[in-house]
Amino acid sequence: MNNVARRFLAVQPNNPIHIALPCTGEEEWQAAREPIMSGWLTQGPKVREFEQAFAARHGVKHALATTSCTTALHLALAALEVGPGDEVIVPAFTWIATANVARYCNATPVFVDVDPLTFNIDPEKVAAAITPRTKAIIAVHLFGLCADIDAIREVSGAIPVIEDAACAAGATYKGRSAGTLGELACFSFHPRKSITTGEGG
Repeated sequence: MNNVARRFLAVQPNNPIHIALPCTGEEEWQAAREPIMSGWLTQGPKVREFEQAFAARHGVKHALATTSCTTALHLALAALEVGPGDEVIVPAFTWIATANVARYCNATPVFVDVDPLTFNIDPEKVAAAITPRTKAIIAVHLFGLCADIDAIREVSGAIPVIEDAACAAGATYKGRSAGTLGELACFSFHPRKSITTGEGG
């Protein structure tokens, strides 16, 4: 048990099961200290450095840091001009934000069941849910396992596919990085994710 876990259990001895405990050391403390001491808490050079490194890691031209994956998903739908009367296909098994962002745009989330073996959205059920009002499909890569993007893209036609890769930083699909498979991709850097910045997307 590391020192962080010991300190946490000392404060909450009756709650020993946690979603995530941070694993930080001196390098992380110094990385957090630098922007605080510089006065650049937002939109500073470290944010740009992070965006450039994340884009390079994924072999894409752009990466934009946001306050959360929810914000990133909302921006993705806004970029696709999703609005009233539109439908957005989402998996029935995911964090509520995946569906909420459709509502933020005054669109209707259309829930599609998941494959019982992968818990990711079922491409056959996606095909059955598509209507003339379908404006986007959000494919969630649940627990680091990428959705069957090839099958989803086969049924989606010209409908844009957004990757909700909140839990999939570092994951791959047939040799390709999560985040490079759809028209847009959104990640989370919440403390329980594989890469954390404390919060953000």
